[in-house]
Amino acid sequence: MPKTALTALLPFALLLASCGGGPSAPAASTPTTVSSSTSGGGQSAAPSTGAGDQTMSAQEAQILAEVNVARAQARACGGQAFGAAPAVTWNGHLAAAARGHAADMAERGYFNHMTPEGRTPAQRMEAAGYVGWRQVGENIAAGYTAQNVVQGWLDSPSHCKTLMDPGLRELGVGYTYRPGSPYGTYWVQNFGTR
Repeated sequence: MPKTALTALLPFALLLASCGGGPSAPAASTPTTVSSSTSGGGQSAAPSTGAGDQTMSAQEAQILAEVNVARAQARACGGQAFGAAPAVTWNGHLAAAARGHAADMAERGYFNHMTPEGRTPAQRMEAAGYVGWRQVGENIAAGYTAQNVVQGWLDSPSHCKTLMDPGLRELGVGYTYRPGSPYGTYWVQNFGTR
């Protein structure tokens, strides 16, 4: 049975502080991040050999580049040391799942790894064609700009661990801007390895 860990974090000034309970939405002006990872699943379908649509928006390409710069440097995530990790490659299936989830959160005004219907990150990734995976992870954020979202994830131990995990080799990013939504901007990073 896959294990899933959810941690909700809220940045106060330049720091991210841990908050108790599940990932509920705070005040709209506060950027928010949440991390989740799952391993040992995705074995129900034949592995996909394709990487899906390889098209990236400018924001998605920026996040991919910043993630690979971050992974190239050893760092501590909380109390855990990570050596430099291999660069991740773009995966269109992971991106499709990330884009869909970012848009769904913005459209329906929620902020969580699970949809209101209870669909998990792994289920959304599989539905987008990322099947046969050994490990997947997801970081979400809301209220951040492209210039500061990766740093926000790196400043948070649980997000940093997902971002620096050397076992995660592929990445898809989703970004949605929706004026009038609780946060305006929604980001999803879907990592995986098959």
